[in-house]
Amino acid sequence: MKFINKYSISFFMMIVVLLLFINNNKQAESIVLNSSKFEPMIPKTKGEDLVGYKIQVSIENGCGKSGIARLYTNFLRKNGYDIIDFKNSDNFDYKNTQLIFHKRDYSVYANEIIDLLKIKPEFVSYNYNESNYYQITLILGEDYNKIDSYKLVSMFYEPF
Repeated sequence: MKFINKYSISFFMMIVVLLLFINNNKQAESIVLNSSKFEPMIPKTKGEDLVGYKIQVSIENGCGKSGIARLYTNFLRKNGYDIIDFKNSDNFDYKNTQLIFHKRDYSVYANEIIDLLKIKPEFVSYNYNESNYYQITLILGEDYNKIDSYKLVSMFYEPF
């Protein structure tokens, strides 16, 4: 009888500890998976509210200025856009900054990003390509620092 009592108490204690551990992990998992707590931290665009998904943008450095694509990436992310890529363009000879729309439903969100970046209408184009997984390409030309939005955008440089 001593044998059963001595080991049964240890076994019972191990079961209690295991159940507590499992219960704590389920609570932690529900915190991680419950994204509604994080929604206020992630900005939304008006276009996102209308189309139901984040507007995806590719940013290309078309002027050769180091760090300029990252600067605009920081700015647009802070304003609710999903920047899926920032890279050098096919060349650094772009005189003007260009905004290119690739999807047919662009009219829902086009004016919002054009107004935000203050891109002149003559530098906005529509190159429909449904195979692109992003909706917009922003190519930064030599005039990036002459665009009306640059003063605001320049506040998004990373300190290090």
